[in-house]
Amino acid sequence: MTHLLQSVLSTEYSESLFSAGLAQLEKSAGNSGVDTRIIADILEKAHKVMRKLGLDTKDTTARELYQALLSSVRQGTCESILLDSDYVLLPVNGKVISFNLIDVINNAHHELSFEKQIASHGQRSLRGEIVGRYLSHGRTDNATTKEIASSMGLITDRHTWFDEWYTKYKIERKQIDNDTEELR
Repeated sequence: MTHLLQSVLSTEYSESLFSAGLAQLEKSAGNSGVDTRIIADILEKAHKVMRKLGLDTKDTTARELYQALLSSVRQGTCESILLDSDYVLLPVNGKVISFNLIDVINNAHHELSFEKQIASHGQRSLRGEIVGRYLSHGRTDNATTKEIASSMGLITDRHTWFDEWYTKYKIERKQIDNDTEELR
């Protein structure tokens, strides 16, 4: 599990440091499987997008997926297809494919080749998603969570403003979703 998250994030820290940090975050959340849930959500959302693009989730190559995402930009359908996939990064055949709307639009706009594609916005969103889920977990301490996340490279000085904003946004969004659900 840890390896998948580290591979799509391309963290600068060693795998053992990242693994230890994620284990600490999980322990602080009472070993409730937050990391496993994130991975399950990534796979679910990626497969949903792939099906919307008309791709087979079992045998699509990374290059085919990348080209289909770029085609969705040219067809004007990317916004509706990628609306809820900001933190989705999928490793396919050793290559990380970003489902983040900004990454996909930038890749298409700059006509970046498969080999030169960017995934930085998706990576930043995934870091924010991981931190946000642990911060919003009922058993975690915010200061401890932020300290662990910083030590493992999830929160960096240059991204702190975004991660704080994104975390706040996700927590507020979850509250709105809960309130809406109660009204039904």
